[in-house]
Amino acid sequence: MRKLRARELHSSDLPFFRELIEVSPEWQQEECTTDELESYLLTYKMYNGTWTIWKDGDTYIGVSFMIEWSPSNEKPWLGTILIHPSNHLQGYGKRIINQYKEDLALKGHKVLFAGCPIYRTSWIRFLGNCGFEQFKIEKDELNQKEYMISVLPL
Repeated sequence: MRKLRARELHSSDLPFFRELIEVSPEWQQEECTTDELESYLLTYKMYNGTWTIWKDGDTYIGVSFMIEWSPSNEKPWLGTILIHPSNHLQGYGKRIINQYKEDLALKGHKVLFAGCPIYRTSWIRFLGNCGFEQFKIEKDELNQKEYMISVLPL
């Protein structure tokens, strides 16, 4: 199995990102709609993370966001992973996470964190299938929404 190609997201990739958002009502409810994408991306600039576009050969697979150093615990966090529906259930999400895992381990990191709303059970199940372990439940700053925090040992 060949390694997926990854590069930083460019403005030319926004139509593909919009397509991913359009076919993911759950992501739209939690994050943003296609019309809000550019302003949404701007709000993430302060986190110094990287939006990444993933390809298998010439085929666009998905988009992810990862922060190598989070101010909350000084550890890497996976913020987003969206796979195009035509590539669902083919192992691409797991391959992307494994590439992050390899890259972070080479840099000396020991874990990768992820968090998602507690009621998004399919997201929690996906993370579990990729090796993440449930760590704790946290509430947001306004104490209104609960998140499952998961950790992946590297």
